[in-house]
Amino acid sequence: MEVRAARITITTGPDAGRDVRVDSPTFVIGTGAAANLRLSDDLVSREHVRLTLSAAGVRVRDADSTNGTWLGETRISDALVTSAVTLVLGDTTLTLRVDGAPVHLPLSPRSTFGSAIGESEVMRHLFAILERAAETEATVLLEGESGVGKEVLAQAIHTVSPRAAGPFVALDCGAIPANLVESELFGHERGAFTGADTSRRGAFEQANGGTIFLDELGELPVDMQPKLLRVIETREIKPVGGTKARPIDVRIVAATNKNLAEASARNEFRRDLFYRLAVVRVVVPPLRERREDVLPLARAFLRRGEGREHFDVPDDIAAMLTSHAWPGNVRELRNVMDRYAVLGGDPEVLFDRMPPRPGARGGETVPAADLSHLPFHEARRIALDRFERAYLPAVLARHGNVVVRAADAAGLGRTSFHRIMQRIRAGHGPGDEADD
Repeated sequence: MEVRAARITITTGPDAGRDVRVDSPTFVIGTGAAANLRLSDDLVSREHVRLTLSAAGVRVRDADSTNGTWLGETRISDALVTSAVTLVLGDTTLTLRVDGAPVHLPLSPRSTFGSAIGESEVMRHLFAILERAAETEATVLLEGESGVGKEVLAQAIHTVSPRAAGPFVALDCGAIPANLVESELFGHERGAFTGADTSRRGAFEQANGGTIFLDELGELPVDMQPKLLRVIETREIKPVGGTKARPIDVRIVAATNKNLAEASARNEFRRDLFYRLAVVRVVVPPLRERREDVLPLARAFLRRGEGREHFDVPDDIAAMLTSHAWPGNVRELRNVMDRYAVLGGDPEVLFDRMPPRPGARGGETVPAADLSHLPFHEARRIALDRFERAYLPAVLARHGNVVVRAADAAGLGRTSFHRIMQRIRAGHGPGDEADD
């Protein structure tokens, strides 16, 4: 894969002086936690600009931002940059310089890695990196939005590694009560705390000889981060209430929907722990950025049921799938195809909608209520998305479509209200929003 890399220098704005090299196939600039270059400018959207490297230059796409991306006096939505340009995002001015010489990125000859599927070049590049990493003992950090398939990739790393015969233990760091995190990670002795009637092995000890997958690592409480760092460095654990350390032999794969490099730069995550985890660091792109993978994934999900080995996706359903924004990423696509196999191709059913409310505006729909079949974080994200889609347009309508009045009534900053509404109209899911 031959692309031209680039360099970004911020010349004015709250983050002036920052300098970043862009040499990954996709790169996001914004204020959200998952942005590759995270800005602190309140006038910049959560996902403001997406850069895509190619052999011809760098494609600059405005991601439906509230205040736009400006090249001089021209507001751009999609442009191919081949030299040096100055872009304005909110109160931030940055210079984007495109390298003259090409950079060669490796591509896997395969479109699968374990049970992960990806025919796009960006995914085959990711597979090439992970194939090499899997052969080693290196710690791997997977970053990307919820639902992109980080756990599937972690399982694939384990499956093709020399540790394949050992256990694979997954732990969701964001779903554990803060007072139980240490016990879940390292175990506890009998009587260590109220309710500890028996001794218990933690996730690290359960994974001994194999791989431990620490999902949603960005949610790990701050007071637990130095303890995890110590375990990584010493390869020993001490259960809660224990007096002796126990040696462990595990390979660590971690995942997060945040950009931990940016979080560590902002002192939101321990820098030393980030460096120990990010020996091999990859960003899994969202499904909307690799639409050529939608139909291969859809066919694979459709055919996995008994008696469905020869099923295919009709043209009308394929058109709907490729045009959908996929805020829930691959996990949402899997659920859609499971519904299609059972209920058929009604769009209202496929995309988890109910008929419009009496008197509802636009295409406002009543969300389906039962999310119990989903993991906690995905269910919470969908519930929040549904709430926003019902609440904000209703508040706006109640106040005569005047954003200033609606934002004030909702207790939100005007910029934040604009940003959330823009995201809803673009079909993206909820994320961090900065108030004025």
